[in-house]
Amino acid sequence: MNEYLEPLSIQKMKILIIGTLGVGKTTLAGALSQETGYPYVSIDECRIRYSDGTHDGEDAAWHYFLIACRNPSPAILEFSGGGTHVYEVRDALLSSGITIKIIWIDIPHDLCIMRASKREIDIPAPFVWAEIDYSVPAIHSGIEIAWERIWSAEHGFCTRKMVFSRDVPSCEIYLMVRSYLSESL
Repeated sequence: MNEYLEPLSIQKMKILIIGTLGVGKTTLAGALSQETGYPYVSIDECRIRYSDGTHDGEDAAWHYFLIACRNPSPAILEFSGGGTHVYEVRDALLSSGITIKIIWIDIPHDLCIMRASKREIDIPAPFVWAEIDYSVPAIHSGIEIAWERIWSAEHGFCTRKMVFSRDVPSCEIYLMVRSYLSESL
């Protein structure tokens, strides 16, 4: 964050950050949480906290993530934006009763693959992940479908897809997201 910026002034809302592996969702969500004071909840954080790598553990992780989505308090939320739980997340967000802004961060796949390859954290899951160079574009394709059918199609959401070149530094991405969040609805 830049100490010379005016404090982020936004109405109470839920902010959902979506994107494929390695796009920078966690970094962005953490910075937004720090500046707004809103709690930050990600599906990976729920997996680490509530899952043991079994199917029951995965169900528990999603249970707690969906509670955060339904809660009527402001929050910064983060998951890929695709997959088997998108309808549940959509319904939970809508039931929260507050403004929902959804931001899809999209950067070149090769950069995402490089970043995701450097991760050292182990996320408990009951399934084997594919190789990162396969997973990044596959997850992106799933997000494209969900964006078309769910996220941008839902009139109860304010959505923005933000596409960045590989040369855009994280601080500029943050400033553009911050600017979008400051826009009146």
